[in-house]
Amino acid sequence: MKDDCFIRGSVPMTKEEIRTVSLAKLQLGEAETFLDIGTGTGTMAIEAAYSYPNLKVTTIDSNQTALDILKKNQNKFQLTNIKSVLGKAPINLTERFDAIFVGGTGGNLSEILEWSFRRLQTGGRLVLNFILIEHAIEATKWLENNNHLYQAIQLQVGHYTKLGQGHYFKGQNPVIIIESRKEG
Repeated sequence: MKDDCFIRGSVPMTKEEIRTVSLAKLQLGEAETFLDIGTGTGTMAIEAAYSYPNLKVTTIDSNQTALDILKKNQNKFQLTNIKSVLGKAPINLTERFDAIFVGGTGGNLSEILEWSFRRLQTGGRLVLNFILIEHAIEATKWLENNNHLYQAIQLQVGHYTKLGQGHYFKGQNPVIIIESRKEG
């Protein structure tokens, strides 16, 4: 989905190309349940719910404005398979998930990682996005210390843009994408 399809406001958003790669790494084709932590505008949840109508999507965000924008996007795309929770992860949820995406942590990354692996089904996928190197390093150290295999990439997108008589690629923030899986 194109970024301009979404209602945005001033809440953070996972951009189109980063969203595409992150969703691919989540492998939602066979998933029944998906959790989006730090959902922001909800672009990950919206695209997942839209692409997989039978997927049960849960979102968490501590910002009511973010959940209001998500609800507007949910209504725009007429999606009924998204449930939103106002709160800061980790929170008390009884569900287990086939896939979890972490787009924002609110500063308690280690607790979120530990909680996420408890909430993941065996074989479930965890994908995290970071723009801050320190947060990515914290995540990889936690994964290593807890014997979880992972892969990490850095992705930078530039959009072809006119400048005077010429053109250049106007860069967005580079994003570090980390993927892991809960082994049996």
